[in-house]
Amino acid sequence: MKKLFFLPLLLSQPVLAQTEYQADVLPQALRENAHAVVRRHETLFTVKSSGEATQRIHSIVTVLDEQGDNHAKMAVAYDKLSKVTNLEGSLYDAAGKLIKKLKKTDISDYSSYTDYNLFDDNRLKSASFPKQPVYPYTVEFTVETNERNLMFYPTWLPQNEEHLSVEQATFTVSMPKGLALRYKEMNLPLAGVSTPSAGGGTLYSWKLANTPAMELEPISPPAREQLPMVYTAPADFDVDDYKGHLTSWSDVGQFYYKLNEGRDQLPEDLRQRVLELVKNETTTLSKVRKIYQYLQEHTRYVSIQLGIGGWQTIGADKVAVSKYGDCKALTNYTKALLKAAGIPAYPALVRAGDNEPDILTDFPSFQFNHVILCVPNDRDTLFLECTSGHGPAGYMSDFTGSRHALLVLPDGSHLIKTPAYQSADNLQQRRIVVTLTERGDATANVRTRYTGLQQDDYTSVIHQLNLDDQRSWLLKRIRIPAYELMNFAFSEQPGPIPAVTETLTLAVRQCATVSGTRLFLTLNLMSALSPAPPVLQARRAAVDLGPNYDFSDSDTITYQIPQGYTPEFTLEPLVVESKFGRYQAQLTVNGDRITYIRHIAMHRGRFPASTYSEWIDFRKKVAKADRAQMVFVKRN
Repeated sequence: MKKLFFLPLLLSQPVLAQTEYQADVLPQALRENAHAVVRRHETLFTVKSSGEATQRIHSIVTVLDEQGDNHAKMAVAYDKLSKVTNLEGSLYDAAGKLIKKLKKTDISDYSSYTDYNLFDDNRLKSASFPKQPVYPYTVEFTVETNERNLMFYPTWLPQNEEHLSVEQATFTVSMPKGLALRYKEMNLPLAGVSTPSAGGGTLYSWKLANTPAMELEPISPPAREQLPMVYTAPADFDVDDYKGHLTSWSDVGQFYYKLNEGRDQLPEDLRQRVLELVKNETTTLSKVRKIYQYLQEHTRYVSIQLGIGGWQTIGADKVAVSKYGDCKALTNYTKALLKAAGIPAYPALVRAGDNEPDILTDFPSFQFNHVILCVPNDRDTLFLECTSGHGPAGYMSDFTGSRHALLVLPDGSHLIKTPAYQSADNLQQRRIVVTLTERGDATANVRTRYTGLQQDDYTSVIHQLNLDDQRSWLLKRIRIPAYELMNFAFSEQPGPIPAVTETLTLAVRQCATVSGTRLFLTLNLMSALSPAPPVLQARRAAVDLGPNYDFSDSDTITYQIPQGYTPEFTLEPLVVESKFGRYQAQLTVNGDRITYIRHIAMHRGRFPASTYSEWIDFRKKVAKADRAQMVFVKRN
């Protein structure tokens, strides 16, 4: 009787287990707007001591269409301080039937070496399933690792992209007795809970369930401000025989300082060379510029990532010999050069990247991926990007500008702000002279001066591309329907706000449209803005205009009209005012020459979601104004 009683239960267990591999049981709400659905995602991070932890991640994801195929791949990074102890994977069809299990031969193991990493002990284990001919299908991965770099604890991000819904996900952190967990929750429907565990430790756990896919709205805040996630960090850690305490930004700076203390010593002959180099300079600023120029002319950037060396620099004496280094090494080397000249300077840790969000200022932890040098100079603090081979001293660009950095001092390290570049710094000043023919074709001579953030791309092109590639880059960038690039040239003007001047000669086909005795000419030749994406549903997120929206563009275009043509009408001056910026355009006629002047100034800022309709209206009016045409009639 006992056997008969238990038999149905035993038979039912595989059926229940199979449901998370079956696509047809998925609720429609989780399919909506999704390319994939996380059926189950379990993360268990077990801290054994201040210097060792294990992590196990088990995930089951149903892929609904081709755009979700990236979930059929798994890559796990490791180095000498971490080890991948297990990597398993399985593939199932829509009905939950097993198609394939990963074999050892399916798993690749290779160095993550790149052409800018001279020394790198980072490696990857990776595996992927072949592209499936039928959707949906389900993939399952289990990854287990051993971690001995506990400067970093995991960040839980179960819904880590757009168009991904989550059926169920859990995150558990097991802390031993005597070690505290620090964490920060963001955008979670339910707060985490903590419970006692065996041996006097504590279990922390978070859950997420039945969360529909999200599509980030245009010009909305960073994803981390909208997606559910949990940041974790230690209070005490041990890595490669270095111990650290981590509860404040001063703690972070103190650890970095101790890790790199005493590594700024230069060979005596180089120290004397520095003194000779600056002996005729009378100001701190001129000395810094001289030394920075020496750095750029005599060193090159090479990434070096080796164990704790990801945070510990190579000594300045070694850089003096090798003439290369990573951001830490070149920053430390520059600090040593300035020290030889009697100028104090301090490293500043920063999260760099053109599109990287700023750090979480209320959660002290190792959130940084780059280091720059800060040179106090009375009220005029100077920042140096020591990995740049061509940038001017003091200019940060959008790679490290306008964000928080941790100034590392012997005592009392603290957060500071890097320079922010305003609308008046980021200029595009364009002058164009256009000569029209009766057929509507034209030649255009264009001179444009870009400053601040608007010159960043051009500086990179000048220093990284040859002439043929520069031409190809320009051909993709110039927004004219039909033209030929006859000539082009660039010139740089270095300074605290650097500038690039671009000159172009263009042959433009059908610049004006001919219809009988009339010429129809769109006045804005190269700088027209498009309308903003419309609202398809109620706006949820704030309108976030970042640093790239802080700019000021002006265009002055002079058109030489063919003889015998006169304007059929004129255009009245136009001004469009908005909280987001200001647009103005005007036209003057002087015989057979007309001059079109356009100016738009934008301002960064964050505005309530309700203002998106105002943003659409502003962009619509600007786009309409940028399509303005003049009509010229040929007189007999």
